Amino acid sequence: MDQTSDREGDVRTILIEAVEVQLAALKAAMTFWGEWIERTSVFVTSATRDLDAARSTKKTDQMLLELVDAGREGMRTLTELPRHAAAQFVRELDDIAARGRARTKSASRARAAGSASAPTQATATRAPKRRARAKA
Repeated sequence: MDQTSDREGDVRTILIEAVEVQLAALKAAMTFWGEWIERTSVFVTSATRDLDAARSTKKTDQMLLELVDAGREGMRTLTELPRHAAAQFVRELDDIAARGRARTKSASRARAAGSASAPTQATATRAPKRRARAKA
């Protein structure tokens, strides 16, 4: 009975951690797309304004060169987004691991406190994790 509840607890822990990793991936994706939208919007607004100004003035050569440079800079910043999203994903995974270690420590302490008292029937009948080899 106790082994069954241990297995169920292990399966539950694995499923929780799987969902936490999925959420971490989705948060990183949200960060990526949010920053992409923000940076692209800034570039589009700036480029539209500069292009309108270039159409209305005769000094278009310099303005167009600046617009092309701004476009290159915008693309350069967009190439940094995957690295930022990956860094956030790693931070989320580190947080998940830290929470998991904290849960494991508290569970170990609870088990140790419980085993300090009289052994229960379940702990008395539980098979050892490693059995000695029988001599032939």
